[in-house]
Amino acid sequence: MTNKSRSTAIFVVVLFAALLIVVMLFINTSEDDFSTRPTPFAQLGGNFTLTAANGDVALSDFRGKAVVMYFGFLSCPEVCPNSMSVIQSAFNRLSDTERASTQAILVSVDPNRDTPGKLADYAEFFHPNLVGVTGTRSQLDQVTRQYGAYYDFADIERAGDDYAVEHSSRYYVMNPQGKLVAAMRHSTTPNELTAQLREVLSPAL
Repeated sequence: MTNKSRSTAIFVVVLFAALLIVVMLFINTSEDDFSTRPTPFAQLGGNFTLTAANGDVALSDFRGKAVVMYFGFLSCPEVCPNSMSVIQSAFNRLSDTERASTQAILVSVDPNRDTPGKLADYAEFFHPNLVGVTGTRSQLDQVTRQYGAYYDFADIERAGDDYAVEHSSRYYVMNPQGKLVAAMRHSTTPNELTAQLREVLSPAL
């Protein structure tokens, strides 16, 4: 091996070692937990208790009904109202018997601004089978973890009362036994949600 080839080989080895050290330092100092993985869908869901205008509301209160749940907030300019309209339209497509066995829950992840009273007025506007609930930050963190949902406050310290809330947008559908059976995408149509609710209800009706 010539001196030039030997020098090139040494340089490549040193460069590789340096890159490896940098990567290891990043992994050891980063706040991200590279050991975590998304929770499998089969492990998502479960009972919870949050607060509505008339007191505490638990998912188990609606045992025997199909439940569709959505995480959002009242100051949401477009996504949340559109999602509530999808739920409203889906419910209106159900028969009277089906609708009597169906419940919707709006979970507000913005408890600082969304009081139970405001949530009640908002829910009533869309459908009588919709209830608005919220809770403490720790309660909301627990419920969002249970369902694999996400929310985060953007510039809350600088924006005053005009801050935005980033959040996932899905329709979580539970069967009459309270088991999560679907997490439907934001682009779900009323017809698709109606079909999912009917599928969930069919064994019970």
